[in-house]
Amino acid sequence: SLLYPYGPHQGNETNPKHDDGMSEAIALSVPFTFYGKTYQTVFVNNNGVISFNEPVRQYTLDPFPLVDGHPFVAPYWADVDNVLGGDIFYRQSTDSALLADISQDISQYFPKNPFTVTWALVATWDHVAYYGSTSKMGNTFQAVLTTDSKMFYIILNYWDIQWTTGAASDGDTETGLGGIPAHVGWEGG
Repeated sequence: SLLYPYGPHQGNETNPKHDDGMSEAIALSVPFTFYGKTYQTVFVNNNGVISFNEPVRQYTLDPFPLVDGHPFVAPYWADVDNVLGGDIFYRQSTDSALLADISQDISQYFPKNPFTVTWALVATWDHVAYYGSTSKMGNTFQAVLTTDSKMFYIILNYWDIQWTTGAASDGDTETGLGGIPAHVGWEGG
C-alpha cells in the first residue's frame, strides 16, 4: 500500500462525523518544529488540514500564502463532509515497525541525510465524501509529521482521489468537480 497502516485496529482515534469538524486539540508527545517555530498542539481538521495551535474550519480555499497566517499542512484542503461518507483517523506513534518504514522511505529519497525516526503523527482521510455529494465517490489520503528530534519531515501519501470540490465551493454535486478545487501544500503562518 502507498499508505502507512491506519484505522481502529492500529489504535487510531477517529474524528467526529461533523461537516467542517475537527479532532480535539492533540497534545504532541514530541514537539514539532515547522518553519522555525516549535508547536506542541495540533488539530486534524476534517477538511483535509493538520493545523498548529488552532483549528481551521474554512472549506472554500484562499490562495497561499493566507492573509490570516495560520500555520498548517494541507494534504488535501477541500470541503470534506464525513457525515456523507468516510472516516478520518489519527495517531501519534513510537511503534518501531512503523518508524522503521518511515525512516526507510525518507532515506530512499534523501540518502545523504541519515535519518532515524523516533516519533510520528499519522493522519488519514479514508474514502471521505464532499459537501453536497449525491454520489458514492470518496478520497483517501494521508499526512505524516515525523522527527528524530533534530530534523522534521512531512510526508503526503495519496491512494484514491475521485473528487476536487464540494458544492458550497461551486462544485458539481454529482461529480465533485469544478468550482474552487482542493489545494495541497503548507502554510507557515
